[in-house]
Amino acid sequence: MKALYISVILLIASLTVAQTASALAQAQSSSADSLKDLVFIGTVTKICPIGLPHSRRNWAVRTHVDRIVSGSFSGETFTFTVHSPAQSGLRVGRAYTIKAKWTDDGYVVDESSLRPADLQTKPSGKP
Repeated sequence: MKALYISVILLIASLTVAQTASALAQAQSSSADSLKDLVFIGTVTKICPIGLPHSRRNWAVRTHVDRIVSGSFSGETFTFTVHSPAQSGLRVGRAYTIKAKWTDDGYVVDESSLRPADLQTKPSGKP
């Protein structure tokens, strides 16, 4: 009987340690992922429909990366998908503050968080 109690105690202890290690690994993973999150000012250069099966995000939005606010990104363009560019208020030629969250599948942009950027407009050179 004493051996049974000891076995049960060891089993509970090992499960507790395993759960704690798993939670710690998830916390470290999520904090590493949040370090990859990106906030930047981008000018929309193109909006086009795409046919992604089983997705509600059927519009691709290509942006020129004007300035990185936080995070690290070395590309000149950034493309993301949205459900509705019209509902998001997106227009070609306008600049927006874009928050991109890193996931295992790449970056995801929450279209409800898109905001027009507070930028000084550059002269276009046109009269």
